[in-house]
Amino acid sequence: MNITVLRALVRSLLLLALVLVPSVGRADGPSSGPQGRLQRSADRAVAEGRLAEARDMWLQIWQLDPSERAACNVGQLSFRIGDMPRAAEFLTACLARAPAPADAGGRERHQSRALDLARATQAVGALTFAVPRGAELSVDDRPVGRAPLGRAVFVAPGSHRVRAALGEAAKEAAVEVRAGEAREVVLDLALATDTGQAEARPPAQAEPGARAEPRPPVAPRAPRPPAPRPPAPVEPGAGPSPGLVVLGAVASAGCVTLGAVQLARSGEHERRFNDLLERNHGGYRIAGLELQRAQRAYSAMELAEERAAVALTAGALLAAGTLIYALYPRSRGPRLTAMGTRLHLEATW
Repeated sequence: MNITVLRALVRSLLLLALVLVPSVGRADGPSSGPQGRLQRSADRAVAEGRLAEARDMWLQIWQLDPSERAACNVGQLSFRIGDMPRAAEFLTACLARAPAPADAGGRERHQSRALDLARATQAVGALTFAVPRGAELSVDDRPVGRAPLGRAVFVAPGSHRVRAALGEAAKEAAVEVRAGEAREVVLDLALATDTGQAEARPPAQAEPGARAEPRPPVAPRAPRPPAPRPPAPVEPGAGPSPGLVVLGAVASAGCVTLGAVQLARSGEHERRFNDLLERNHGGYRIAGLELQRAQRAYSAMELAEERAAVALTAGALLAAGTLIYALYPRSRGPRLTAMGTRLHLEATW
């Protein structure tokens, strides 16, 4: 029983030590509001060993209030999770904002942070920029600030794409950096400026001792009168195409002929049907084979009448379309003009 109580006490002390660890540097009591809730959640995440989540929460706190405490916590937690570029960045900001330690505890925390910063800077590369004042800087498409930064930008060892932009001028460069190396990036934005305008040159100066000859005055040129516009050519009237007229007439005649043939066949089937009815006493006693013949004759008559109607209708439409095409004016189409409160329609036939 005593061993169980002792183990529980040890676990509680370990959790308390993680919460009060100097590297995290929490305050005596977090404030209320969103920032206070984030601090309490970050402390709980540290106590449970979720250091990456705690670091992200302190980053949000840094965005709300870029204080010494937030910078120190982000730097120390980044160092513990192995994010050395961010650890070097925020530990530098932490030590720059921290006041001079006044007691032994403060000196111990300062030395611990300085030692972590030295280890982090040995694992990353440091970039400084020599660019015009006011240029926007970015590294690997991540904005890092506006020149002059007044600090180094820490990056992981390897190749990185740096960019500087000032107005419409921008320049990029690839930079290779090793661990523990500090490099200065020089980007000349004057060479990258290309506005597309003609270069302004100063006027030519006369040689010393040479006499400047007076130039005769140049009379201003009189404006040229506008050239007379040639009259618009009158296009000859385009008459109907004879080929199309003949084709329409032939098609119309063909449809009419087909309709006449179908009408003749309908008449033949009608006479056959009537003969069958007469042979069977008016149809009252028709049955068997005679009935089937009468039904076929009647069906053939109706089909021939329908085909004749379709053919004659098509022939009439083709004839009307051909006449309209042949008689429609081509020299000048119909013109609709407004005359006061009336409309005037004019066409030539």
